[in-house]
Amino acid sequence: MEETTTPQVSFLQHAAKWGSILGGVSIVLTVIAYAADYTILADWKFGIFVLVLLLGATIYAGINYRNEIGGFVSYGKAFQHGFVLLAVSGVISTAFMILLYTVIDTELPAKLIDVSIETTEKMMESFGMPEDQMDKAMEDARERAVGQFSAIGSIKSYGFGLIFYAIVSLITSIFVKRNQPEEMM
Repeated sequence: MEETTTPQVSFLQHAAKWGSILGGVSIVLTVIAYAADYTILADWKFGIFVLVLLLGATIYAGINYRNEIGGFVSYGKAFQHGFVLLAVSGVISTAFMILLYTVIDTELPAKLIDVSIETTEKMMESFGMPEDQMDKAMEDARERAVGQFSAIGSIKSYGFGLIFYAIVSLITSIFVKRNQPEEMM
């Protein structure tokens, strides 16, 4: 009788494939938001939407990987899979944002800075912040925003994003892991 074995799926290939898919989806969402109204890109609600998308896609891809390798995956391997997936997606998204800021629409960073500052100012006014404190806070907010919407800022954000990706992977791995039952070992 011929012995059949299930081909082992490389976790790196699987994570890179899903990271590329998520990176592509991120680009499409950015283009749609940019085309509809560029101010969406600076809106915190859009950021929350992207976060939920990241969580859902990472869990879905992790469960897909788990099923492809036989239905069981350790927490550590689920974490690695999620982290690589998000890191690949982040590289793709960051590269596109740099392209958007430096080639496609060189005026977009300045526009996004203005929107971000305006939103911050409205928020501070709604909290009843005194004028002198608000002026200092607005100056600080402008400095941060200038760095955020540049090519160098995008690269720095990716570096800090790796920490965020690790945290997201720690969380999503809880939902992806499934240990092999003792009697099957």
